[in-house]
This record gives sequence, structure tokens and C-alpha cells, in this order.
Amino acid sequence: MRATASPIDRLRELGGELFLQGETIRYRIPADSEEAHEVIAELRRNRDALAAMLQDRENNPPSLAEVKAALPPGVRLVSYQPEQAPFAVAPISIVTNAGKFFRAYLRDLRWRMEHQDGYAAPPLADVLSKLSDAGLQLNLKLNEVNNGS
Repeated sequence: MRATASPIDRLRELGGELFLQGETIRYRIPADSEEAHEVIAELRRNRDALAAMLQDRENNPPSLAEVKAALPPGVRLVSYQPEQAPFAVAPISIVTNAGKFFRAYLRDLRWRMEHQDGYAAPPLADVLSKLSDAGLQLNLKLNEVNNGS
């Protein structure tokens, strides 16, 4: 782990996650990680700054690096030019929270790529279409998608 990593980066490297639920900061950490518990204690001391940072992160599209890290195997980035919110992703959908939109659909993409016959995410074509409407162009390697490699 990098010595200069921020507490948030350290928490992610330890397998933890921070998110807002309304105005409440929530987290998930590995139960057996003493270091993750220490990082959470450090973050609690800066609750207001952390909440502002998480709100800003939630409202803004992910960085190119974050998008690349979220892509499942077999998906190649073609282009990423995120639209400014609010933007339409279907004739009747207006997105006002770009960060939440992109992260949710990237999670759906990963799930759909790993569970092609499941029902817990929209169809792959819908996920790709909405991401494309929002400015994220992807290319799938069909043999990796079909073989699960």
C-alpha cells in the first residue's frame, strides 16, 4: 500500500467502500481487517469534509481511470465523453445524478457479463445503450462474453 494514500484510498485498497445514504455516511469493510477499522475511525474525525467529498463524487461522473477499473473482462473502452447532467438516456429518462447513474450501470454491466442468464440486471443491450447515451462507448469481445473468460 502507498504510504501517501488518502484514508479513502487506503480503505478501498483494503476492500472497503464508502457511500452516502441520504445524508448518512455508510461503509462496508472486511470484518477481520483491523486496519480498515482504524481507517474508519480516522475518517469519522473528518465527517463533514468526508460527506462533502462523497456528495461531490456521487454527483460527478467517474474519472476515466475509475471507468476502466470498473469494466469487466471482455469489455474494451471505445470512448468516454460523459454528458453534463441532466441528460437523457432514453426518450423519457433524465439523469440528474451522473455519478450514481454511471456507477450503477457499470455494476449492472459487470453483473450481466458474469451472469448472462440471470435476472438481477437489465439486458446487456439496454445497459450498453444507456451508457452510450451518456457518453461511454464500449466494445465487447464476444468470445470472452460467451465463454465467460
